[in-house]
Amino acid sequence: MLISEVILENFMSYEYARVPLRSGVNVVCGPNGAGKSSLLLAISVALGQSYTERSRKLSDLIRWGKDQARVTLILDNSKRGGKRPVPKFNKDQIFLTRVLRRDGKYWFELENRAASKQDVERLLAKLGVDPDNMLIIMHQNMVEQFTVLSPQEKLRMVEAAVGLEAYRENVLEAQKKLTRILSQEESISKLLESAEQTLGYWREQYERFQEKKQLMAKRRFLERELAWAEVNRRETIVEELEAKREKELALLRQIEAEVKTAEEQLRIQQNQIEKLKSEWKKNLNNVISLEREKAGSQATLSLCEQLIAEAAFLENEANNIERHLKLLRTESLKELMETSRVKISKLDEELNRRLSERKILEEQIGKVESQILDTRVRLALLNYRMENAKTNIEELEKTLKDAKAQLDLAVKKAEETGPRIAVVKSVGEIL
Repeated sequence: MLISEVILENFMSYEYARVPLRSGVNVVCGPNGAGKSSLLLAISVALGQSYTERSRKLSDLIRWGKDQARVTLILDNSKRGGKRPVPKFNKDQIFLTRVLRRDGKYWFELENRAASKQDVERLLAKLGVDPDNMLIIMHQNMVEQFTVLSPQEKLRMVEAAVGLEAYRENVLEAQKKLTRILSQEESISKLLESAEQTLGYWREQYERFQEKKQLMAKRRFLERELAWAEVNRRETIVEELEAKREKELALLRQIEAEVKTAEEQLRIQQNQIEKLKSEWKKNLNNVISLEREKAGSQATLSLCEQLIAEAAFLENEANNIERHLKLLRTESLKELMETSRVKISKLDEELNRRLSERKILEEQIGKVESQILDTRVRLALLNYRMENAKTNIEELEKTLKDAKAQLDLAVKKAEETGPRIAVVKSVGEIL
């Protein structure tokens, strides 16, 4: 049942009434003047009909002594097959109201909100109701009008009332389409013959196109493979240059460590030779002092020997004055000579020892000087190697920078051909 309840307020003879309706057939009965026709008229007015049957205008339908009348229809919007007839309203009941005023103003309300007649017509269309169809709402004087209609008009009205109008339109449209199709069949046959000839031509062209497409795809793949092979080659060059640079850097660090060690060794050797030279000078001064002392002792010994000869002569000539010459006595001179000889012997031993020490120091000085010379030569060679290594590193850095720039260009060019792929062939093999 479309309408579940009718609510009348100040409509014709009704001051206020609620008339519920149930599914199936609803019978409204009562004596004349009870308001049976008024109820049907109220439903038609609420659905948007302007038919008043007994009155000239809608304002005449307002209860005597009242300024406004309202007719409300509670429409059934419960789910049917899992869907509501009007999905816009997510509820089982929809309130449709029409308000009539004595001053001639009329309007619709849909869910207590003002609505236009077009909104009401769209709503009723979704519910499958045409209020203008006399079979939907048939007033008392409409029976005669229905009987004078032609069978075709009656059929259309019945179809519209039961919802078959759309099927009639579909059937008519299908007939028209069938007529057009039959008229086009002959022309289509001729077109098919022409199409078969054209199809043969385009099939041949398509095969050529597919072959060209395959060749183009193969060419693009080869270009892509070539581009990424070039990238691989450039990457190999960069890796080799980086390996050489790392090797040169390691060599430079090794040379710098060796230079540092050699410089430390040279400093130690220079300190050592300074110390040896200082000892050698000290030894030389001692030797000179010993030589001087030895020379003094030898002079004393020679003088004593001469004095002994002269004393022997004087002993023969002047025995009487011997007692007055204690220093010129032979015994005294001999004691002095013996003392000088012992001293000279000790001086010779000490001098020989000092000379041996000086010889050892000279040998050590020579050895250290030779080591210093070797260290300086090695240091010069290391500095030369270090300069060469630095020069090689600078050249490698420059070459590596150029190689990386070329690699970036190759990668950019290869990326334009597509994502990177694994390349197993060299550039020469691809070409």
